[in-house]
Amino acid sequence: MTARSLQSLLVLALLTLSLAPTVLAHAGSPPTYTSVVGQPDFSLNAFPGNTLTIPANGDRYLEDVGINSIYGFSGNVSLLATSNSSALVAQLGLAVAKVAGSGVYVNVTFSSFIVGAYSVNVTGTSGSLVHSVMFQIFVMTPSVGDFAVAASQQSLSMLPGNSTTINVSITSVDNFSGPVYVNAFVYASDTYTLNDPFALQATLSTNQVSMLKNQTIVDTLTLETPNLPIHGIYTIKISTLGGLPTLYHDLNLTVTMLKPDFTLTTSPDSLSTVSGAEANSTVTVRSYGIYGTVDFAVSGSPAGIDCTLSKQSTPIGSGYGPYGNSTLSCRGTPGTYTITITATNGSLNHSTTVTIKVEGPSSTPPKTTNFTLFRYSTIMAYGVIAGAIALLALTGIGIYFLRKRSSTPTAN
Repeated sequence: MTARSLQSLLVLALLTLSLAPTVLAHAGSPPTYTSVVGQPDFSLNAFPGNTLTIPANGDRYLEDVGINSIYGFSGNVSLLATSNSSALVAQLGLAVAKVAGSGVYVNVTFSSFIVGAYSVNVTGTSGSLVHSVMFQIFVMTPSVGDFAVAASQQSLSMLPGNSTTINVSITSVDNFSGPVYVNAFVYASDTYTLNDPFALQATLSTNQVSMLKNQTIVDTLTLETPNLPIHGIYTIKISTLGGLPTLYHDLNLTVTMLKPDFTLTTSPDSLSTVSGAEANSTVTVRSYGIYGTVDFAVSGSPAGIDCTLSKQSTPIGSGYGPYGNSTLSCRGTPGTYTITITATNGSLNHSTTVTIKVEGPSSTPPKTTNFTLFRYSTIMAYGVIAGAIALLALTGIGIYFLRKRSSTPTAN
């Protein structure tokens, strides 16, 4: 076989493979159908999903069947919904759907009075093309009552780079019980701020609470403001849903952003010492969106006391962290003094005071320790000693007289 013949066979084989039908599976629906590459076709999918839970109250609950055009398909698709039980009624909004462009959605409703698990198969047919999608329907006992949602604050102002918490209360009304789903959405100028690093962040401690009859459960909402806010006012939408059929309750909170600032505190703010001894207090500044240097100053030091700061300034914000500090040290003569500390950053300044009480040298005589003997009280100890002395004295007198008697000569 010549090289030219081999080349011709190779070209023929490649051409045959390129024209052969290729089977593709389509996402979004169960793999119950195939289509041929390049051949106009359609697919069915359940939207938003193929699983639905409804109450056994006979009301109709809506889902959608999406008919998607593949490879430019257009034309009529006949639809049929088949339930696996007469206890569940499934009704399509259209018996025939005209598909053009990318596709079309057709409503399908489900209703039942009987608790149970059901399946519904929706089939679409166009000529020789047949495709289907399956729905799983769970019919549950309807819930009773309702629930209410409230917040400990509905309007507040916050500094940049700060955080706070708000209590969100969910209360059962008229014997309501079951799960309630809670979510928090942040909006700035009516725009949802999801994943915006320069926006306020709102986080709930839990997104689902299980309610008992006539119970109140508190969910904690944590709010964190950015260091560099670009929005002035935020709306936080607390969205709750629960029950069967589904009950919806929303609550809006408003957060107003304050201008960047800092705070000044002392610890402790009241000191007591004696004359000549040093008393100290820690001076702390905390940045809320402020970047730069804070300068300290001491004022209001009257005669009789001398106060100094360990640092005259401190950097705060950015790479230095939100906190800066200095130490106030004071010595003085007896008296009560009020010292004012001022912190300044540009046009911003804050002041706070420290009260210092200086006492004179102590004039109280030293405390004496009570005398004890063999763990007896003072009085009993003195009694024991006095008795011992008396006993020794009597013993000495007795010995004296005995010796004197023995030394006296006897008359013949």
